[in-house]
Order: sequence, then structure tokens, then C-alpha cells
Amino acid sequence: MTASTVAVTVLWVIVLAELPSQRHAQIRRAVWLTMLLLAAIGTLDLTPVGARLDAACGLPNVADLAQHVLAIVAATLARYCAVAIFGSAWQRARWSASRAVAVAAGTIAALAALFAVSPARTSPTNTALYTDFPMQYASYPEVLAYWAIFVIYLAITFVIIGRLAWHYGRTAGRTPVGNGLRLLAAGMVAGLGYLGYGTAVVAARALGVQGSFISTAPSVIQVLFGALIVLVAVGGGLPAMQHWPVVRQARHYRSLRLLYPLWNGLCEAVPGIALNPVAGWADRLDPRDLRIRLYRRVIEIRDGYMALRPADVPGVEDAVHAAAGRQRLSAADEATVAAATRLELARRAELRGETPAGTGDPHAYRDFAAGADLDSEVRLLRVVAAHRTTIRLAAERIERSTSTPRAGMR
Repeated sequence: MTASTVAVTVLWVIVLAELPSQRHAQIRRAVWLTMLLLAAIGTLDLTPVGARLDAACGLPNVADLAQHVLAIVAATLARYCAVAIFGSAWQRARWSASRAVAVAAGTIAALAALFAVSPARTSPTNTALYTDFPMQYASYPEVLAYWAIFVIYLAITFVIIGRLAWHYGRTAGRTPVGNGLRLLAAGMVAGLGYLGYGTAVVAARALGVQGSFISTAPSVIQVLFGALIVLVAVGGGLPAMQHWPVVRQARHYRSLRLLYPLWNGLCEAVPGIALNPVAGWADRLDPRDLRIRLYRRVIEIRDGYMALRPADVPGVEDAVHAAAGRQRLSAADEATVAAATRLELARRAELRGETPAGTGDPHAYRDFAAGADLDSEVRLLRVVAAHRTTIRLAAERIERSTSTPRAGMR
């Protein structure tokens, strides 16, 4: 099974799974239709499918033309979706559906006309060496013009979508939407790589270059094209995938496992928070009631934090910076890790039976794990779980610095 076959299979699974959710919102229908067009393009790119279409139409390379036409339509729809969802007010105001359709229609008409006068209309392409007919017939001016129009149109669209997706993906953070947008941006980079490498092959053929660069081109282009399809498919479908029952259960199970060490550590310091204490192995093997168990775990972690009396320790932020080392933390994560470090110091003091000096309001950190809903609280606690090592090292650094003067006084 080739990379393209795997990519197309993944895309069709996502497209078919997303079909029931695309009935109401116009923009969601446009996103789904874009992915459907990508699935069709990937299917036509499979050699057996493309060969059958060529044979049925009696025109060599008509499958390539169909792919390129569908790519123009898909790119136009994708740009509309990106601007409508993530574009600024100025970008949305500039968007004109009639102008976009006119430009796309003109581009398609130009491609069809150039294909009609090119040798690709009557001569088949050697698919063992070339993935698209422009690569074999690049020495003809009409074919060069065809490829230039196709590449320029897609490249502009990929850059626009990639910039918007990356910008808003970083803003959305480690959420399904944010992760999906970053994958979509990566897909646009893969698409630019596909266009760039394809252009290099076309230029090499136009100059009469032969050798390993040409012979290995189909494999490289197939990988880049497959990466484009998979990244766009997964990136576009990731926000909706979280609602699939299997994915939702898997996410709950993973969150339960990630939060177990955090919960277990708090249970040691504040045993009364655990309604039903469970060993790690039993928690790992139990697949039942995942959402209810996760909900209970989040509440018990919050109860544990609320029971602690965090001390007003100076220099926590500096200790977190030092413990993080080369690992970069966002401003939001840094504040979360600093608060978690104070709570970790309080947990350690509770285990030793000590009352931290300079203790302030026992509920000073009541908002630390208080999200708007279960998902937001789980995301925050997963940040704490992901930085457990940094929190531990920072707490140890602070404890050493505060115990040194005492040792000197003795």
C-alpha cells in the first residue's frame, strides 16, 4: 500500500465520519466539501483509478486535468473558509465571492485551453517516471504556462491559509482547535513543498535534465502529496473528532492516566479527599465509567489543593525558570507552573506535618484549577501533570535555599 493510498483512505474515513455534522452551518458545509474534494483528488491520483478514467474518456491525462481543476475549486473553498473563520474584519470585507469565483473560473478555463493544445491531450504519460503530465511535457511552452498558472494559484492560497492557521493555532493553544490549525498550517507547508519540488522537476525536464533526480521524483512527490492530504484532513477534522465516541473515551482514559500521579500525591498529603482510593494498576486496567471517574478525579484534586495552605514563598518564578532550563514556557503555563510549585511546597510541608511559615489565605489558590467546565479544568491540570518534573525541581531548589540558613544557624 502506497503513501497516497494510506492518505486517501484516512481522508475518506474522516469525510464520511463528518458527514452527519455538516447539515446546518454554511461554513461547516464548505469545510466538509473542501475535504470531500481533497478525497476525490487523492482518489484520482491513484494510478489504477486515473488510468480507468483516462480509458473511459478516451483522453490520456484527463485524470490529471480533473485533479488540477478540483484542486483549484478546493483551494478557492478553503481560502473562503479560512478568511470567513479566522480573517480580520478587513480581510472579510475584501473577500468577494463573485470575484473569487470569476478568478477560479478563469484559471480553470486557462488550464483547460492549454491542455487542449498540448501534446498531453493525445499522448499518455509515463507514470513510472512522472506523476503529472506537465513533468513529462515540460519542454512545450503551453505546458510550462499550464504549470505556472496552476502553481501560482495554489501557492498564493497555501500561503494565505497557512499564515492564518498558524497564527490562530498558536493563539488557541493546546486545544483540539489549536492543534488542528497547526496541523493545517503544516499541511500548507507540505503543499508548498509539493509545488516547489514539482516545479523543480518541471524545470529540470524543460532543460533536458535526466538521471536520479527524475527517477526518484515520483516517490518524493507522492510523499509530499500524501503529507498534504493527511495533515489537512486530520487538521480539519480534529476539532470534530473529539466528539466521536471512541476518541472521546480514549481522551478520557488518557487524561485519567496523566492525572493519576497528581491525584495520588495529593491523596498522600490529604487522604480524606479520595472517595474511592484505587491502586495504579487497577486504575490502568479499568475501562468503565471513564467520564464519571475523570470528573471525580478533577473534583478530588481540587479538594486536595483547597485543603493545602500554600506559603508566601519569594522567588518561586525564578526557581521555575531555573528548573525549566532550556524548556520554554508560555506566559500562561509559567503562571500555572508557579502556582503549582507553591502548592507542591505546601503538599510537602503537609506530608512532614509542618505548617509553612508566612501562610496566607488558605483559599488563595481556589481559582487555580477552576475552569469553566470539565474540559477546561482537565486541560489546566494536564499542564501541571506535563510539567511535574519542573515543579518538583523548583520545589526542591526552594527547599534547599530555605533550609541552608537554618543549617548555618545550628
